[in-house]
Amino acid sequence: MIYEIHLYVPKHGQLTPAMLDWLFQNGQSADQPEPFWPVRKLKPKALARLMLRLDPYLIPQPGPGNDVELHYPNEQLGIVLYVHDRGIILFFPYMAYSVYSRLVLGICYTYIRYLYDTVGFWSYDPQLNVLSYADDFQSIEDTAILMDRLMPKLLSS
Repeated sequence: MIYEIHLYVPKHGQLTPAMLDWLFQNGQSADQPEPFWPVRKLKPKALARLMLRLDPYLIPQPGPGNDVELHYPNEQLGIVLYVHDRGIILFFPYMAYSVYSRLVLGICYTYIRYLYDTVGFWSYDPQLNVLSYADDFQSIEDTAILMDRLMPKLLSS
């Protein structure tokens, strides 16, 4: 199973569950007026360059339109940052009860924390329905515990 975390820069310093609902309902629509958007419009290529300053080993690949994919150099870890004009979706494999899950989460949360510190990104975990303005080591451990507790139940449903 591929796990994902969505990263956005709120326009007015906060994101609420209602704003996230609007994004998931209208985020694919190109005809929404800019004032309706709760998150900033971004430049995917500039954002990809920012990430490459943090981790020059990321492998950039063109995505649809102006989007950019940044692949972690170790393909076995399966980490991909999908950079689009409203944010980033961080994809990584779900690995229950694995030492690799802590390693993958550590790498991903390094990216999340960097984006929070440098640009003001907030993170949203749709699997666990958790919205956060920043993450730290305790968040990594909390996420890993929740994943280990909840994801096997969701997979068996």
